[in-house]
Amino acid sequence: MAITKNKGRQGVISAWVDIAFGDVPTTATAYTAVDLPVGAIVVGGDLVVDTAWDTGTTATLSVGDASSAARYLGATSVKSTGRTALVPTGFVTTATQPAISVTTVISGTATTVGAARLRVDYIVRKRAAFSQG
Repeated sequence: MAITKNKGRQGVISAWVDIAFGDVPTTATAYTAVDLPVGAIVVGGDLVVDTAWDTGTTATLSVGDASSAARYLGATSVKSTGRTALVPTGFVTTATQPAISVTTVISGTATTVGAARLRVDYIVRKRAAFSQG
C-alpha cells in the first residue's frame, strides 16, 4: 500500500512568555504558561534564564502539561543564567491538555529576584497555510 502524501504545509509557530520569580510563588504548583490549540505538537523551544533566582538552596523549573509536569523539561536549575532546550516528545495536545505549564521547586531563603523566558515552538495537525505539489 502506498503512503498518501500530505500536500499541506505550515510554518512552525512560536509562543513565548516572560516568567518572573513572583509569577510562580508556590513551590510544587503547576502554573499555566502557554495555551496551545488542540492538535498542537511541540517541536522545539527553550527556557532562557536572564536573571538567576537568588534563593539559598534550591530553585528549579519544569515544563510540562496537565498529565506530566516535566513532559518537555525536567527539573532545571534557575539559580544561574543560561539556556536549556525543551525536549519534544511527539505528544499531541487534547481538549483536556491544551496548555503548557511550569512548575517550580524552591527551598531555602526567600527568592527576591529571578527572571526567565519560555519559548515553545509547535505545529498543528491538519492545518495548512499552503500546499506543495
